[in-house]
Amino acid sequence: MTKATERAPRADALRNRDKLVTAARAVFAESGVDAPLDRIAADAGVGIGTLYRNFPSREALIEAVYRSQSEEIVANGRRFGETLPPDDALVAVFGEYLRTAASKRGMKEVILAELGAEAPVFVDSRAASQEMIGTILTAGQEQGTFRSDVTAADVFRLIGGLSMTCHPNMAPADSAPIVRVVIDGLRRVG
Repeated sequence: MTKATERAPRADALRNRDKLVTAARAVFAESGVDAPLDRIAADAGVGIGTLYRNFPSREALIEAVYRSQSEEIVANGRRFGETLPPDDALVAVFGEYLRTAASKRGMKEVILAELGAEAPVFVDSRAASQEMIGTILTAGQEQGTFRSDVTAADVFRLIGGLSMTCHPNMAPADSAPIVRVVIDGLRRVG
């Protein structure tokens, strides 16, 4: 079959892929990226062959989980931007990133080693994240909440820096005080 005549995946195949990504997210968060793949397959309710049909390597599964988490964070951030004042929305966005930071760090290391810093999953995630953050930041700047000299790239780097302080057993409340300090630093003075 040529690329033009390939059929779309069957609904059950898509469901299995989604179940595998969901199970891998939970297992990686609990046990790290070196967790046994047969455990992920079992938690997803599928056989190991189904896992390998969908993800021919551990790295491919890790990349799919990383992408899934990144897309979820961006979707939640957009919702926060639409429903909360800009400063509260940005606090919530920081919380989303920090909630997954420890598990994503292990995934990021694997993807870096396999595909490099400009892996499509990183490029896509960075672009979507900066666009979402930029929307919230611009709204806050237009309202006079945030300083005008701060960019979405600056905020993204701040999130990255704070993410390095996270560990797997860290409760969301543990990072709340430092997030508030960062948000206060973004506020317009006067």
